[in-house]
Amino acid sequence: MKESTQITRNKPTQKTLEGRKRFLTGIKATGQIHLGNYFGAIKPMMELSHNSENEVILMCVDWHGLTNRAKIMAPGELSHSIIALYLALGFNLNGNSILLQSDFPQIHENAWYLSCSTASGLLERSHAYKDALANGKDASAGLLYYPVLMASDIVTFDSQFIPVGKDQNQHLEYASDMAKLFNNLVETDVYIEAKGVEREIPTLIGTDGDRKMSKSYNNEIPIFASKKDIEKKVKEIKTDSKGLDDPKDPNTCTIFQIFQSFASKEAISYMSDRLEKGTGYGYGHAKKDFVDEHERVFGVFREKYDYYLNNEKVVKDLLEPGYERANNYANAVLERARTALGLRSYSRIK
Repeated sequence: MKESTQITRNKPTQKTLEGRKRFLTGIKATGQIHLGNYFGAIKPMMELSHNSENEVILMCVDWHGLTNRAKIMAPGELSHSIIALYLALGFNLNGNSILLQSDFPQIHENAWYLSCSTASGLLERSHAYKDALANGKDASAGLLYYPVLMASDIVTFDSQFIPVGKDQNQHLEYASDMAKLFNNLVETDVYIEAKGVEREIPTLIGTDGDRKMSKSYNNEIPIFASKKDIEKKVKEIKTDSKGLDDPKDPNTCTIFQIFQSFASKEAISYMSDRLEKGTGYGYGHAKKDFVDEHERVFGVFREKYDYYLNNEKVVKDLLEPGYERANNYANAVLERARTALGLRSYSRIK
């Protein structure tokens, strides 16, 4: 590559960015979805998809889940359930997309181009990789390569905005650095630089009243479990020793803290008022109201979830328009990269 102090930019990407704001977010399949996931990640993305000014690409990143060698097959087994869940809850597919990462080989090709212009030392400084080594984990080469694949997720679809929590800032910075470095080396703006939309990801307390809700702590409340299973989990919510007629502070009540993450405004107001007054309203009543509201909010979607889970062809047909749009984006980006690198293909000659 020749040295150049003055780089003349060709900017073919601008035509693709007219109109709506394009958001991309990745969901990693790690197990049964619970209220903590819903409150922190799912609900905000659902709302984003119903804003006509946005184009939302929601990608189930099953390749990313393969970095854990002990559970290497789990992501593929769980991906369909994640997609079924978003469909059941009403993700707006009108102009938006739900994708399966492994359906887009363009991501891996762009990742290779990015990796060839990225210093290995940058990857070795990744927080996830350093933490794995520091904790004595058997870190795979895939974990080292993880930031490159994530960067490619972003650039492959000309993503403009990436919702991120504070703990994800480094990966987005890496993606920006990799895109700019590649563009500088080929002297063309092949990859656009996405902007991070930092948001506070609220932490929902678990049934133990102590730690955040997590499958790892077995303190979670699922979204689509049966009513009987929900009742069992709600009974596990820890409470204090206040009696039936004692006033109770909603702000320190674990039942209420979890309840307000999904309940309607009316239901939240009712439980808060009854707890504060205390008269004739104990924790048993609150737990019953919790189960009833959970069933009212999510029970209506459970049948839809089961339907999508058991009808992959229906899911395929629903996702097809989004897949077509995403493939157009990905192919255009890939063509820019190949052209900038001077790569020829006899197989594409007509």
